[in-house]
Amino acid sequence: SMDYKFDKMPLINFIKTLTIYRGMSLRKLLKKLHEEKGYSSSYSGFYNKLKNQTLKFSEVYDIAESLEYEIILKDIRSFSKK
Repeated sequence: SMDYKFDKMPLINFIKTLTIYRGMSLRKLLKKLHEEKGYSSSYSGFYNKLKNQTLKFSEVYDIAESLEYEIILKDIRSFSKK
């Protein structure tokens, strides 16, 4: 199993990476979201949302779920503070 850290990269690159690691294309991902979650099947609309980084958090969650990932927020505070 692999973990992927989102690190201030364009959202489209991050989603593309996750999609590719699942052996899928963005089009296949959208088809899955359309069938499973009732998303619009408009690829240009989906692609523009990714490109313009205008996805809602709930949409990122749905994408992660469709690709069988979970979103985890990890506590990164330093505990060695004096």
